[in-house]
Amino acid sequence: MSSASFPELHNVGDEVSGQFRCNDCDLLVVSPVENDGILVLPPCPLCDGETWRRVG
Repeated sequence: MSSASFPELHNVGDEVSGQFRCNDCDLLVVSPVENDGILVLPPCPLCDGETWRRVG
């Protein structure tokens, strides 16, 4: 099975950079470009989901 079939999931509180979509409702969040570019993944503001998958 390819890794595309099972994307790596990140959880609330993980420090990441890049673009991530909520694994439940598909909301997109993007890390900031200023400073160090680190985003601490929050609970999804739309559905309160706690897992995110990297996109892009």
